[in-house]
Amino acid sequence: MRNPVVTSLLVMLSLAACGSDSPRPPPPNFCPERPVYMAPRGPGQLMTRSRPLPSAFLARRASLPLLAAARTRDTAEPTEWGGSWWASPCLMGTPGLEVATPRVGVAVDGRALSVWMEWDGIDEWLWFSEFVPQTGWTPSERMKLQRDFPDDPIRVRQPQVVADADGRMLALWLQSEGSRAAELWFAEHLPGEGWRPPARVLTQPLGDVTFLQAARDGAGVLTLAWTQFDGDTLSENVWATRGAPSTGWDAARRIDTPVPGFSVEPQLSVSSDGHVLVGWYRFDEMEGWSGAWFSRWSYTEGWSAAERLSPEGLESFFVEPLAGPGGSALAMWSEGGVANVSLWARRYVPGTGWGAAEKVEEALGSSAMAQASAEKDGRAMVVWPRARSGIIRLSARPYDFTLGWRERVDVDPSPLGGVTDPQVVSLSRTQALVVWTREKDGQFRVGSSRYTPGQGWGRTAWLDTVPSSQNGFPQLSVNATGVGVATWLHGGEVPGVGLSVFQ
Repeated sequence: MRNPVVTSLLVMLSLAACGSDSPRPPPPNFCPERPVYMAPRGPGQLMTRSRPLPSAFLARRASLPLLAAARTRDTAEPTEWGGSWWASPCLMGTPGLEVATPRVGVAVDGRALSVWMEWDGIDEWLWFSEFVPQTGWTPSERMKLQRDFPDDPIRVRQPQVVADADGRMLALWLQSEGSRAAELWFAEHLPGEGWRPPARVLTQPLGDVTFLQAARDGAGVLTLAWTQFDGDTLSENVWATRGAPSTGWDAARRIDTPVPGFSVEPQLSVSSDGHVLVGWYRFDEMEGWSGAWFSRWSYTEGWSAAERLSPEGLESFFVEPLAGPGGSALAMWSEGGVANVSLWARRYVPGTGWGAAEKVEEALGSSAMAQASAEKDGRAMVVWPRARSGIIRLSARPYDFTLGWRERVDVDPSPLGGVTDPQVVSLSRTQALVVWTREKDGQFRVGSSRYTPGQGWGRTAWLDTVPSSQNGFPQLSVNATGVGVATWLHGGEVPGVGLSVFQ
């Protein structure tokens, strides 16, 4: 079983570096020295939040046939990719401490900021490192957090990083002290200046925040969507706000249905022209089933009423929203049947509304957990694990908001083990980059491939250097010029946050 606390490998990717040029060595001071070993200050397990979700709901979700796969041995280990290569990774993070949830944002000028969590046995802290082109990553430092109760243990979770066009970075996270409810916090990082003091997003907390997503539009406005637990009604609900550190935040608004229940894992998508689509799945205590719900935001209408887009009487999970230009949208979700899990979608056309549900693929089997790149010039790439004949492969379909779905193509068609956790970004209107986790013989590796029109998906490039039972859960971030960052969990003899340059 994978340990979600061990973390590794942050990878810089540059579209401009792709080509036939000879590989170049990393720039000077690319890999900073790691901090000295630190023994944990206290015994015990990493603090986790026990969510009071109904046991029947959790049991049905866990029983979905998503992850069963026969494992075969790899026959190839490609490391060169289109004339470019991945540099050997270097490690960051404090040896001896448990490291988790690294996130990275990339600015237009190529600067990047990574944040992650380190647990010393009592407290959880945010750490960070900045990537400066031609110099490399700075030595890791612990962020100075605001403490209201310095004698109580502090806990941080789910950091997010978003970048703007001026090179500024914004980090957001959940923070709690002692047994108090988790709140939303943020801090700005300015090039050459460092961090501004952290501050709360909400001056009056509304409940115990449990899950956070953040995205910035082209105008610099951020949308935050999160779930929070209401102890009075014993329900978990979706809330949202918009704003920026320079202008302040709008009053938080609940955007899900008022029916008692539990909303889980909201996902957020922002189009190139600033339209927003938020999706979540909610267990309805009256019906006893979970359904896929969505809400839209536009400058003219604000937030729409929440709409359930999946059919009643069937279990629906793992929603994926895709906001398109002019207010168009694509809503996706996984639907559990008697023997299979299928991927469904509905299109939204302004002035017309939501169309009929359509199965993304007609073949039998298990398909779930779709992930879409942000819309770019009216197009996006959608990827998902696709189980057939006991093998889980990674499938992909380009989506055009004018022409609809393009043909499905497997990213890596060879049967080399189970695929999970795909993440995809658009490098341009027609090019995409994807990372995923592959399981083989109890070991996990992180693979990557690039999509080019006319050529399809390239050969798999392995981003880690050594298979481990603790690798996986990759994330991708990309800026407007095609420079991106991949992050994922990694084990090994000395776990930590690492990085590797793609040239």
